[in-house]
Amino acid sequence: MARKQRIFIENMTYHVLLNCLDHMGVFEKNVDKEFFLDLVAQYSQTYDVQIHSYILDKEYFEFLATSKLVDSIPKFMQSLGRLYVNYYNKKYDRSGTLWQGRYKSSLVEYKNYLFDVMSFIERRTKTKYSSLDKNLFDKKNPIITYHDEYKKLGYTQEDRIKKYKTFFDENTKEKDAFIFDCLQKQKITASKEFIKKLEDSLGLALHSKKRGRPKKIKKDKKMYKNLQILDKEKHKSLKVSDMNDLFFAKDLSILPVTLGEITAVGKVFPIVFVDGKNPSLSALLSLGGENLAINSEGKWITNYVPLALRKYPFSVASVKDNVDQKIIMIDEDSSLVSKSKGKLLFKKDGSQSELLENAIKFLMDNEKHVQITKKMVKEIVDSGILEEREVAIGEGDEKKVLVNGFKVVDREKLNKLSDDILASWARRGIILIIEEHLKTLDNINTLFELANQRQQ
Repeated sequence: MARKQRIFIENMTYHVLLNCLDHMGVFEKNVDKEFFLDLVAQYSQTYDVQIHSYILDKEYFEFLATSKLVDSIPKFMQSLGRLYVNYYNKKYDRSGTLWQGRYKSSLVEYKNYLFDVMSFIERRTKTKYSSLDKNLFDKKNPIITYHDEYKKLGYTQEDRIKKYKTFFDENTKEKDAFIFDCLQKQKITASKEFIKKLEDSLGLALHSKKRGRPKKIKKDKKMYKNLQILDKEKHKSLKVSDMNDLFFAKDLSILPVTLGEITAVGKVFPIVFVDGKNPSLSALLSLGGENLAINSEGKWITNYVPLALRKYPFSVASVKDNVDQKIIMIDEDSSLVSKSKGKLLFKKDGSQSELLENAIKFLMDNEKHVQITKKMVKEIVDSGILEEREVAIGEGDEKKVLVNGFKVVDREKLNKLSDDILASWARRGIILIIEEHLKTLDNINTLFELANQRQQ
């Protein structure tokens, strides 16, 4: 579901903290700690999470790890938390969660802060249930994987330990306070230069800013710059070139789709509802920055190009006094339209050229799908089952809303609809459409992956 999103980027390092409920001390007994660490060892391998430093205290589990895939750490933490709760509740005859909300995480600039965070973790408390013996005394520990930067400390383990020990001896209260604050507020543990570079590559605002009203899905710079009614006299000399790229749509953050496109577009992008005077079914293409669906060559990143783009530079509008009567429009300022290159729209006798005939047929066929979609979307909107959602990173005062102002189906409200409505929707395929829509919401994580690929 669309909810607050953490920043997870493949092959990056994270500082993570899982707190127990206040003063519960669910890790007091050694047998419980050993069971928990067995889970850590097993599932860090399952999800390819490389742990470099950790400590297990009676009230928390804290570690530093490299996330090999974007969803490695979220899946690892989900399995770890759930399985230990099941074990603990069964053993001590209780019910309910053990954790103080969701775990906290901070992306770490490992080039400058890796060893500071490692030593910060291992200096937190005196316990044998930590990685200290491995990193500082070279004792066996199946949980730990040395970070590449740790390996670069020397050609022998003795040299590595000697250099790593300097971070214990040179630690400062200021640096510890910075690391602690970044983790608690889920900010990036990094230099300003690193954060700026990451912002530029991801197209996201990651610095702390004063909170205010978050930006909703804004109206994009329009794909159509100057739509005019197509006229055989006025436009008799106009030509239209073949569409070789989609740069005309590079500023779009959302794109209307039809019902028949949910599966194809929804393989990569979240499909949501955008409310307003004309409610629509739309694909989210951005995290508040650049369009992630169009690559540097101006191509759509999958084989399927949405209908809303394929009809450009043409469009269809309804006559004000007769919505069933359609008129053809053209973007006079489109780079595809000129008087010097391309194919003519009209023949010398004023009749339509083959290019225009094909374009009009495509527009009319597409318009049928658009109207069917609008009718079904309006029915879903009117039913009251939609809820506002947002995509955000961070928590509390550090929360940054990337995209909001869109809606998704609330399953609980859906299930409360009367049986006759649900039966009707099932017969007419609306339930299948809703299920497809809900399934695509997992692709919000895909948007973060695409942003990361842009960084690469």
